[in-house]
Amino acid sequence: MSGQTQRLYVVPTVTMLGVVKARLVGATRGHALLKKKSDALTVQFRQILKKIVSTKESMGEIMKNSSFALTEAKYVAGENIKHSIRENVHSASLKVRSHTENVAGVKLPKFDYFIDGETKNDLTGLARGGPTDTGLPCSLCEIH
Repeated sequence: MSGQTQRLYVVPTVTMLGVVKARLVGATRGHALLKKKSDALTVQFRQILKKIVSTKESMGEIMKNSSFALTEAKYVAGENIKHSIRENVHSASLKVRSHTENVAGVKLPKFDYFIDGETKNDLTGLARGGPTDTGLPCSLCEIH
């Protein structure tokens, strides 16, 4: 309670002294919790910022190499390379997964990338109700 207009009028009794002390303890505890929360969020922010800076620094070299590779590909395949790329690429091999992370009671979005390791055997057995590939040689797995 700051300012002159927000004064707490208290009757000078022992009971009110206990009430005021309890409010002071609660306010002190609340302030400490908010300070811990602020510190945790600051630490998380600095970690994210450090990761962003290191990623930006490494992106310069990566962009230079990718630009040179694109120029080489355009020289070899001609200017209509984007059409042949779109025809030959069916799905993305790198995917992004998002979830929320709880830091000191604050939900922060978090993004992770992963390489999709899809193999040709992922859909094996779906015609019969599910995967039945046991990894055994065909002579050992007789389906009745």
